[in-house]
Amino acid sequence: MEKSIKIISTTVLFAMSIMLPYESSAYRVGDDRDTTVISRKIDLSEDFRPFPDLAAYWNTSLQKVSAPILGKIGEESFGKAKIIRCWLNLDEMWDYRTREFDFNFRIGVDKYKDIKEKHRESWNGEVESSVHYYDYLKSFSNHCEEIMLTVRRYERDVLDGSLPVSKDDWKMIFKKGLLHYKKIFPNIRYVEVCNEYGLKAFMAGTDEEYYQFYKLGYEAVNEVNEELQLQGANRILVGGPVVTGPVIKQLDAFFELFSKDKTKNKTLDFVSWHDYHTDIAETSYREKEIKSLLLKYELPENLPFFVTEHDPYHYSEDKLEYHFLNAAWLPKSLYFYSLYSPDVKVFPWVLYHNSKIQTKFMWFDGPNEADTKASEMKMLPLGASVKALSLHKGQEIKVENDIKNNDLVLVSASENRIIVQAINFGSQKNVRLSITKINKRFPQIGKRKLKIEKYLIDSKHSNCLTNSRYPGGLELVEESTLGVNGGNVVLENSELEKNGIVLWKISFITK
Repeated sequence: MEKSIKIISTTVLFAMSIMLPYESSAYRVGDDRDTTVISRKIDLSEDFRPFPDLAAYWNTSLQKVSAPILGKIGEESFGKAKIIRCWLNLDEMWDYRTREFDFNFRIGVDKYKDIKEKHRESWNGEVESSVHYYDYLKSFSNHCEEIMLTVRRYERDVLDGSLPVSKDDWKMIFKKGLLHYKKIFPNIRYVEVCNEYGLKAFMAGTDEEYYQFYKLGYEAVNEVNEELQLQGANRILVGGPVVTGPVIKQLDAFFELFSKDKTKNKTLDFVSWHDYHTDIAETSYREKEIKSLLLKYELPENLPFFVTEHDPYHYSEDKLEYHFLNAAWLPKSLYFYSLYSPDVKVFPWVLYHNSKIQTKFMWFDGPNEADTKASEMKMLPLGASVKALSLHKGQEIKVENDIKNNDLVLVSASENRIIVQAINFGSQKNVRLSITKINKRFPQIGKRKLKIEKYLIDSKHSNCLTNSRYPGGLELVEESTLGVNGGNVVLENSELEKNGIVLWKISFITK
């Protein structure tokens, strides 16, 4: 008879009362299917697919720019990013009054605060910093494969005629800025034209008004590519429409406008949008929806798709429980996106922001000065959740999961390591996961022992929000050394909180 090893720990219940803004299957089903145990039997010999890199796409902000050290911290925490999304605010780089460029502007200096005619955009929420733009781009360019640059501002001023800035000026500013930064940071690869154009804090425009600027944007990108002789895999790619809210309706309008554009060299290299606070059962199937729209307008269906901003719950106020809500649900959202929309890459919101208004979406907090040290930054619970996802490497192991379930279990196996993760979306539960055929998966294990490390993210662990002495990050709560008897291990955790995450890292001891 095969023996098994039990790893048992008890956590403390943290009751969280969450007021949900509306009913959807993502919430109701969780209650209907509530059980007292998260239980799975996992056969390590059953590969499912290469485990998707769910932590490889990062978002930054200029509303409160992060300290330059954050790029390095990010790579050390999650691995090198595939794409990091950065921003270029045209009215910070170019002043309409002097018509002069300041390519290395100090970020967040509100030089238009006393000018009534200037559309405020998102200036009211921007925080002045000692960080300059070159340092901002450099800090992230050095820690990713490619940069996505979102270029915006001045659109409403042009449309209203309130300032002496024309459409030709806008294209000129856009082009010269992109040309300048591409020469310094060659891994700028993607360019989004504008951001959430329907919102007052940005362009406050119609579909037709936005398309005017999209056209100017792709013309500018095409000209930069031509001037720099960028072709094939080196060419800068341009896309949009960077919409939020009624995403499908706005994408439909954008594709229609693009299909009617008679410009010979019109360009749409990728499609991007934002998904906030939407039922995961809906967002997970975006790829099929958008490909249907592209087919409707006889446009290529094989374009890259990017959700360039996302978090599962997007409240206007900040409460402690919202941190754990997003920390738990983001892995579920990212996982089912990868399962049902594998061509869609998701950029969660956000590495760092103004903590007075967006802490619940941030991965890190701390000072944002040019000389901020790594020791001054803290990883928040959501960052710890992303860190947990980043540990998954190699092959995903087949596990029974359903998008409507109130739990999620993820398992991956690489050359010499197993990662087992369980997330609880319902009421407090015990976790019991039976891992079988370890010796079949790793025949080289022989008589070597296993090192088992256990981590928790909940109200008491991986939580620097209520424990000021905790430095932040993914917290190790238990460590054991065990032999493998019959190739099976049973992992158990008692009383996993609602929105709690438990993770085990199993590795082989070589000596």
